Amino acid sequence: MQAVQSRLTFSPTMPANIRQNVIAGIVVGVIAFPLSIALAVAVGVPPIAGLYTAVIAGGIAAAFGGSRYNITGPTAALVPVLSHAVIAHGAKALPILGLMAGVMLLVMSVLRAGRLVRYIPGTVVVGFTAGIALSIAFGQLNNFLNITGTDASIEHFHERVWDSVRHMGSVGFTTPAIGALALAILIAWPKLPRVRAIPGPLIAVIVTTAIAWYFGLDVPTVESKYGVIPQELPSFDTGFLDFGLMFDLLPLAVSVAILSGVESLLSAVVADGMSGNAERHEPDRELRGQGLANTVAAFMGGIPATAAIARTAAGIRNGGTSRLTGIVHAFTVLAGVLLLGDIAGRVPMTALAAILLVVAWNIAEVPEVSRLLRKSARGDAFILVATIFITLFFDLSYAIGFGIIASMVLLVRQLIRVPAAQQLLPDQTGRIRQVSPELSAMMQARPDIAFFNAEGVLSFYSAATFEYELLGHNRNPLILRMKDVHHIDASGLITLEGVIEHRQKGGGRIILTAIQPELRGTLERFGILALLGPENLFEHTRCAIESIDLPDGHSPHPHGQPPEVQ
Repeated sequence: MQAVQSRLTFSPTMPANIRQNVIAGIVVGVIAFPLSIALAVAVGVPPIAGLYTAVIAGGIAAAFGGSRYNITGPTAALVPVLSHAVIAHGAKALPILGLMAGVMLLVMSVLRAGRLVRYIPGTVVVGFTAGIALSIAFGQLNNFLNITGTDASIEHFHERVWDSVRHMGSVGFTTPAIGALALAILIAWPKLPRVRAIPGPLIAVIVTTAIAWYFGLDVPTVESKYGVIPQELPSFDTGFLDFGLMFDLLPLAVSVAILSGVESLLSAVVADGMSGNAERHEPDRELRGQGLANTVAAFMGGIPATAAIARTAAGIRNGGTSRLTGIVHAFTVLAGVLLLGDIAGRVPMTALAAILLVVAWNIAEVPEVSRLLRKSARGDAFILVATIFITLFFDLSYAIGFGIIASMVLLVRQLIRVPAAQQLLPDQTGRIRQVSPELSAMMQARPDIAFFNAEGVLSFYSAATFEYELLGHNRNPLILRMKDVHHIDASGLITLEGVIEHRQKGGGRIILTAIQPELRGTLERFGILALLGPENLFEHTRCAIESIDLPDGHSPHPHGQPPEVQ
């Protein structure tokens, strides 16, 4: 009863917490409004799709996700994948992608894959993020400079860049000047301490829109390219469903689901660190929240979404401490749609391009990429560069797959170099360091016995070296300490069985000692213990030594009998 009452008792500071979360949500909503328009435009769909995504996906993920701090909406990480889908299949592909990715995220949450997603190598994450940033930056050249005459159907990065370069002659003065002004505001504004609380993108949009409108400048705007932004609530729609197209979009949907999961969980980790709170996010619940957000947003005119690290950080810096921040952010964007849709249509496209250039620079993590290239191992540097290039010139899903496989290969190469079985020999001090001084003396008193220590994980990558070490030693008998082995897979079991059979066929004896309790059942089920027999299984190496007759045939045991087998 007391526990229930404590949960229902409101803290005296609750009104202040609500107030600061509402303020933080409004600030993040103001930041998200121009960003949502810019990211939708970068993908190649009307701005309202980005705004609806911030409203629907942002509200649902905040309410049902596993992080109290994450702010969800359209993000730069998904731009290359989504723009590729639009070019190849049209805008109708995006809600299908969102629906498929949402369902995949829900399945991942049921399978408890939240923790697995976090094990994607850091070099791969940095690499594909840098590749995404470069793709976004170069993809905004046409809007930033107002390059005309280019072919919008071109998909590949290098072809799009070359197409833009070929049409540089169409660039005038007015649009680049407005874009440069927006870029200057975005760079300088955060350095002004007294106004830092006001979002720079909002100031850049207001200033450039006002100048273009007041002087009647001939610059492309959101409205001139995409029409008037509808000032209405999102409505439920199933007309986008195309089951034939779903099959074609399956690889892209997998990429979107993985990216959404990775970005959202990375954002949650960053948020946990920034908050200073002992409570941490729930990864599987976060995947479920993102899955629900993407699934519902697909039916409400939205595009695929993830948690946004920058917007999440902005919420925390402005006092956000609960899910209320994300929910208020969604309602703030909705209020902007209903009240400011007409004005937002007058925003110059070049100003939105400037915002995305800054976003691209921020997510590229140039200092981190530089540090990894200069100070990491050559193999890691190769994976980083290769991931960047594959992201740019081929496909993001290929980049992630290559990066993970290449990282696994490098890891296995390193693990192979670690001895799976090491002979126990005295060092320069005359002692066997891996055992106690007493056991070391006892082992050195028996040069007729070969002593080996099995180490780490006996698995497919170490089985060959394990077999080589043991079969390459013809001394008889052999004691193998298993104290440091905590896992053995099928390859390891087969190899160990082969080593035992080989020595037994040659008339030799092999003894296992110090088997970990978690391994004993595995060895018993596979038949290893029965193959050895109880006379060759000991808990302590000392007992195993005492069970082996001396070279002259005498028993070292004082009573002539081996100790009890355990």
